[in-house]
Amino acid sequence: MHRLGFVIVIFVLALDRVSKWWIMEILELPKIQMVQILPIFNLQWAENRGISFSMLTADSDLGRWALVGLTSLIVIGLGIWLKTVQTRVLAIALGLVIGGAIGNIYDRAVFGYVADFLQFHAGDWSFAIFNVADSCISIGAILLIWDSFFGPSSKEDSKEDSKENSRKN
Repeated sequence: MHRLGFVIVIFVLALDRVSKWWIMEILELPKIQMVQILPIFNLQWAENRGISFSMLTADSDLGRWALVGLTSLIVIGLGIWLKTVQTRVLAIALGLVIGGAIGNIYDRAVFGYVADFLQFHAGDWSFAIFNVADSCISIGAILLIWDSFFGPSSKEDSKEDSKENSRKN
C-alpha cells in the first residue's frame, strides 16, 4: 500500500507546483491581485508567512527556516508511518498530507512564504485563502480522522471488545 501513498505524494506535489506556476507566471496573479471567477469564488493573491490560516506567522528568516525545519520533520515522520500502512485509505490520506506539506515547504524555502490564491466568499464573509496543497492536506487529515473512527483496526478492536464483554457477562 505504501507505493500508492508515494505515487499520491508525487501527484499532489506536481499538481500543487503546476497550479502555483500557472497562477504566478502565466496568470501573473501577484501583479493583478484578484480575478473573480464566480460570484462566490475568486483567485485572490495572498502570501502566507505562517501555517494554517496564517497562524504562527514567521516574519523573520529564523522563523521561516524554523517552520521549514518543523514541517520537514513532520513530513519525515509521516513518511515513516506511510511505509508501514496496510490500508488504502491510510495510504491515500498520508500521501495527500505529505504531498501538500512538501508543496508548501517548497514555497516557504524558495519564496519565503506560501502562495495562496483560492478564495470562497459570500457577501462580506470570506473563507481563508488557500491553495491546492492546503486542500490536499485538509482532505488527507479528514481521511485520517475517518480511518481512526471507522477504519479496519477500529472495527476489529470494537468487535474484540464486544466479544470480551459478552464472555464476561
